[in-house]
Amino acid sequence: FTQRISSQIEQGFEEVNLSCYGMEDEHAEECASLLEGDHCRIKAVTMFDNSLHSRAATRLARALVSNSTLQALSLAENSISASGFISMATVLVQSNVSLQWLDFTDNPIFGSSAVDSTVDSTEVLGHLGLLVSRSCGLQFLGLANTGLGEEECSVLSEAFSANTGSITMIGLSRNAIGDRGATILSRGIERNTILHSLTLTENGIGEEGTAAIARCVKSREQSGSPLRCVWMSGNKADSSLFYGCMVDAGFSIAGILLAMKMYC
Repeated sequence: FTQRISSQIEQGFEEVNLSCYGMEDEHAEECASLLEGDHCRIKAVTMFDNSLHSRAATRLARALVSNSTLQALSLAENSISASGFISMATVLVQSNVSLQWLDFTDNPIFGSSAVDSTVDSTEVLGHLGLLVSRSCGLQFLGLANTGLGEEECSVLSEAFSANTGSITMIGLSRNAIGDRGATILSRGIERNTILHSLTLTENGIGEEGTAAIARCVKSREQSGSPLRCVWMSGNKADSSLFYGCMVDAGFSIAGILLAMKMYC
């Protein structure tokens, strides 16, 4: 494993794909050590679908402090829990790192899906808020299927209301957001001018939540900082309801057509 990565670094590779590679924590630690090397020019590392835990995420987070080239890191479909998320969030908030794209999709971090009994839920919620409101340089955050619910939506809403940070795209699909969570989230996003892409597919969102998101989209358009993309397919409300909510919100025909395209 080490020889393979070392060879790619020596050859000047900018992307390393380690997806479905059977990686365990010790392999990620080896990769982190190589990322800290003076000759590393790698810009993107994908570790999708391995057997990584919080130990791996914590070590990779430390490597980001001294690495000046890595821009994208995918840790999707692993077993990283709250402590690993906290380690990564802490580094991204406190250090000047180059990372712009971070994907935690399909990891048991929040709520009922969390498996980390060593971390208090208040602590992980606090770091979620800090990551969204104070990270400098991070543009995409993937949190699909990580156990997000109403409580996490309240934290996200408050963080987006601050209108600070740098996140322009956030993925929240396949969680348990529901109508109430979507309504809470929409209030914070409505006050934000930085976020432009939002994914809420398969979250059990019905008529109430759909209407709240539609009002948010309309308000952002009127304020001159429109949301470019909002994905909401696979929820309780079908596309016709989303269309109706957009009409009720006073959306233009062109805007409705764009929103329908985004919805699907």
